[in-house]
Amino acid sequence: MSETLIFIPARSGSKRLKNKNIRKVNGKPLIYWTIKYAKMYAKKNDIIVSSDSKFIQKISVNEKIKFLKRPKYISGDKSEVYFAIIHALKKIENCNRYKYVAVLQPTSPIRPKNIITNSIKILKKNRRFQNLIHLERLYLNIGTIYKKKEWKPMFKKPTRSQDIVNQFRPSGCLFLYSTQDIEDYKKFKKRKIYGYFSKKNLETVNIDREEDFLKLNYLLKKNEK
Repeated sequence: MSETLIFIPARSGSKRLKNKNIRKVNGKPLIYWTIKYAKMYAKKNDIIVSSDSKFIQKISVNEKIKFLKRPKYISGDKSEVYFAIIHALKKIENCNRYKYVAVLQPTSPIRPKNIITNSIKILKKNRRFQNLIHLERLYLNIGTIYKKKEWKPMFKKPTRSQDIVNQFRPSGCLFLYSTQDIEDYKKFKKRKIYGYFSKKNLETVNIDREEDFLKLNYLLKKNEK
């Protein structure tokens, strides 16, 4: 997979869950599980961790993975990962050898097998798409609260959850980008995105709340069995 750079973004700031990327899960820092996955599918030289954290730097060094210190101006709450990717590509020698950047978020450590390889095949086959995002299917009868506390459901008619067929959200497992003209931000924002979801119902988790850590611990122990 030498044509692909695996990029692991892991800034230190997190308002809702402090230091979540280094919090211990099943005896290891959260980011460890994503690094472990990346090492299964790529050479160490093709994996890079981008962070402003000294703790994450130490973990990366211990795992013999390239670490790139991320500047403060692209490490804030509202900083887009895109700019961290561009920063990394500018720092990598001979970065033109990479045709794709695969972004693996530490907060979504449970991933389908071969998700990167399969996703690259999809983009190569579907040339009108330059980006790909891994999705998970939802079955939620949701709605919106408007002014005066009025709630309006998304579906006009009473709908059973099993009848909801086209509802998805990003799983956080993978964001895949073609590097062609990636430095052009305006063009990048207009790219077509392929929505990829696995037919096999693998249970994933995206760490965003305290209860997500409990679920992740359970799933990791379950998968080890």
